[in-house]
Amino acid sequence: SDNSRILSDAAAGADTVCGTLSSDTTWSSDVTLSCQVFVASGATLTINAGVTVYAYPDDGSGIAPALIILPGATIEASGSASAPITFTTGVTQDTATGRGLWGGLIVMGNAPVYQGTQEVEGITGQTYGGNDATESSGTLEYVRVWHGGSVIGENNEINGITLAGVGSGTTVRFCEVAFNLDDGFEMFGGTVNLKYISVLFVGDDAIDTDEGYQGKIQFAFVMIGTDGHHGTEMDSKGDASPRSFPQLYSATFVGHLSGTPSSVSSDDQIEAMMRLREGTGGEFGNLILTNVNVDAVGVYQDSCGSEIRTQELPSSGKPDYMWFSSNNIVSGPGASFELRPGCDGITTVIGSDPALRLMPTDADYDSTSIDPSVLEFLDAEKTIPGPAYSFVDDVPDDNFFDSVPYKGAFSSDQSTWLVGWSWLADNDVLVETSTPGASSSSKKKSSGIAEPIFWTIIAILIVVVIAACIMGYICMGYKNKYEQLIDQGDILNPTNPAALHLHSVGENGDTENIELTVKDTEV
Repeated sequence: SDNSRILSDAAAGADTVCGTLSSDTTWSSDVTLSCQVFVASGATLTINAGVTVYAYPDDGSGIAPALIILPGATIEASGSASAPITFTTGVTQDTATGRGLWGGLIVMGNAPVYQGTQEVEGITGQTYGGNDATESSGTLEYVRVWHGGSVIGENNEINGITLAGVGSGTTVRFCEVAFNLDDGFEMFGGTVNLKYISVLFVGDDAIDTDEGYQGKIQFAFVMIGTDGHHGTEMDSKGDASPRSFPQLYSATFVGHLSGTPSSVSSDDQIEAMMRLREGTGGEFGNLILTNVNVDAVGVYQDSCGSEIRTQELPSSGKPDYMWFSSNNIVSGPGASFELRPGCDGITTVIGSDPALRLMPTDADYDSTSIDPSVLEFLDAEKTIPGPAYSFVDDVPDDNFFDSVPYKGAFSSDQSTWLVGWSWLADNDVLVETSTPGASSSSKKKSSGIAEPIFWTIIAILIVVVIAACIMGYICMGYKNKYEQLIDQGDILNPTNPAALHLHSVGENGDTENIELTVKDTEV
């Protein structure tokens, strides 16, 4: 028998779906895709919170099942942290970390794209693109797409979540792609905006943009793993219109110090956390790139066009510039940049360790514990700010971006937005350590507010005791001198008003000068 088509009990017990949905449909319980399912123009597919959409690895003729929302159709998939909507393989084998075990989720719209219309990758005979930049294709919220990316043919793979010509009226928030064989999120043209997205251990690029994509992304988290490729691959079509102009702020990219890419679909295997090429414009601020290994680079740029590449944010000129902030953090033994001829303009980043609370240098799917939040302070006294809280760039002033005081995808003072629904949370990899100033190597889970308060009180008591001992020692050492102060000389040193100038008389009658400098001290 063909074990690759043996379904799990849950998938086998779900309703089977195949073909075209031409009218409004609601999935209120689990379903299994036995072939490619298309939602036709004018129809809305609603998927209730908590539903799992399973899929066969293929339909029996070599075509991978997938869910495709055609232009003019909508999907309303609104889960929650406690009841996410999950797309995953229905087969029983190799489901823990397997890739390419079914197709993926494809949403197509009528927003502007390069050359007006295009045929979507992974699907034959379906086109997208138009002139409606603000069109809504619906809602994806707390949606997880795992173990997809089946290869249809040479250079024809299905991404985890494909957004092709999708307009800015579409909502994409709290979505994750994990263990996809090809890319995680891919935006082909369009203007759709994404917020709170997670990409874990995909085979090629975590976030891919092309064909004139001009959308916004904030709060993105990527773990590349040992054999993933790029955190981003952001392309355009040279100087053709529309030029791609992604605006990416507040993102954390985690590499692997021993990683080697093994992508089945890339045109090269150059190791780089971010690849920016083919004339893409864009804005890239408040980014953290960490674990850049010695054979890799932080940012790789090639095939540039006439776009301005700068580290001074222009006040006008979109989409014909590419701004990469000099305040972005790129950390690890690898180089910060590899800029091919004709791609000069970016030279400076901050090379400090970003002080993630708990992140192994070999972070991968088999890591036992991670906490990707950042430390606001590097010391218990809160006097040394963490690099992620220093030199933070302003975000664009609009109704999409949130102004936050830190770089990267997560803050220091609250739980990460992955809690409850990410693959990392489901598999007990995600650790929540919320004590400000905690060591980035700590593996201890927080047990609530009582523990931080207890240790804060202990720290204060220790400081008080040490201070008392020091003051007692000083006082004993100068006791006789203080008692023998006489009116010779000035009490205050006139050349240094902050210095206390004392005179004492020793046992032999000699006069001894004592100068104590008073420093500003914040209590």
